[in-house]
This record gives sequence, C-alpha cells and structure tokens, in this order.
Amino acid sequence: MKRFTCLVSAVILLCAATASLAGPPVFKQKKYYGPIPANMLSFSMGFIDGPTAEHLIDHFENWANERNGQDIWTDFSNSPFFLAGYQYQLTPNHFFRSSVSFSYLSTESIGDYVAQGDSLFQLQIDRTLKIYLLSLELGFIYYVMEPEVRNFSPYVGGGFSTVFPFVRLDNESFFEGNSFDNPGETRSKNSYQAGMHVEFGMIYYITNKYSAAMEGRLQMAQSKFKMHNGNFDLDYQGFSLGLNLNYHF
Repeated sequence: MKRFTCLVSAVILLCAATASLAGPPVFKQKKYYGPIPANMLSFSMGFIDGPTAEHLIDHFENWANERNGQDIWTDFSNSPFFLAGYQYQLTPNHFFRSSVSFSYLSTESIGDYVAQGDSLFQLQIDRTLKIYLLSLELGFIYYVMEPEVRNFSPYVGGGFSTVFPFVRLDNESFFEGNSFDNPGETRSKNSYQAGMHVEFGMIYYITNKYSAAMEGRLQMAQSKFKMHNGNFDLDYQGFSLGLNLNYHF
C-alpha cells in the first residue's frame, strides 16, 4: 500500500513539474533591446536661480534716495527654464551637443520720489523689469559609464553660448492717484552676447529609444542696460535644475 501511495505521489509530482515547464514563465523575461542609436533629441523643463540686476537696482534705489524718496525692489524669483537639444555620439563615452534654451526673468519695485516741474511734487512709481533670455549653445558631454539599456550613467559637459537677452523696463507713474506721463522711464534693449555653460547629470536608459535624466546647469553671461546716462551690468549667471526626456534615433 505504501509503495502504491509513493508511486501515485511520484506520478502526480512528475505531471505537475511537466505542466509547470510547459506553461508560461511566472516572471516576465527581460526584453532584448538593440544598441542605443548615436543620435538623440532632448527636451528639458526646470527652473533657474541666480541671475541678478543688482547694479541697475542699486542705481534706482540711490537715484530715488537722492530725490527724497525710495525705490524698493524684489529679487528675481526662481524662473522657468526650457531647453531643446540634439546630441551625437562620437565615441562610446563622448558626445557632441547643440541646444537652444529659453528662460524668463522678472522683478518689480514700488517707490516714490520728489519730481520737479513748475513746482516740486511727490510722484509714485511702479517699475517692472522683464528679461526674455534666449541662448544657442554648443558643447561636449562625457558619460562616465558607456550608455546601456536599463542602466544609469552620470555625465559632465560644457561649452560656449551665444546669448540673446530681450530686456524691457516698464514704468508707471502716479500723482495723487492719477496716471502721470513720465517720458524716458520706460526703456527696452535687445542684444547678443557671448557666454559659457557647464552641465552635469544622471541619465537612465529606459529602452534603446527612450531615456530620462536629471540635469543641473551653470550658465555664465551678461549684458548692458543703459538708464539715466549710466550703463549697468545685467548678470545672467545662474544654476538651473531640469528634467530631461530624450528620444534616440
């Protein structure tokens, strides 16, 4: 009886093992991906912090103080930053990169000063400084680890930029609550300047076609803005942190 029971148990176990081997695997098999293509398009969105117009702001504050008034400014806040780029693999770890980036900067103030016309009178002022910063960039990237699907790879890079700042200063003046025409206090200037940038990040290859990265960038550039017979530096040096989504082809 014991022999029969053991034989039946062995047959059942053998059938169960055969059925298990014949059925689909319990765990999903790892999908095979081909090599990662040499070309990549990148789209990034994040925030930039650090640009300043302190020389121009100091001038406005001193200018108002000299006229028995004040001009109180806010700092540039963390500003939106966008980037679209193209990258080409030169060696397994070295890449050429070109990109175009855009950021929007703004700050504002409220104040007053004693103006002079036919007589002295107190004039209230609201100023807004807006900067649309466009940058064209060329550089090189070094990947610490050779790109491979389902792996992380840290990278560093840098290069040169051509920066196009579109700067506008708007001024609204009021006397006793009514709008007051104050010519010469609203100005704008467009220019192009040379700059540099440094970047570092960590990329993860989801497939051989798609990847994502967190990237930090330090940009260095500046321009001039003329106001009240003075030429003041606007400093665009700042650090940005963004999320990159990449397509390889």
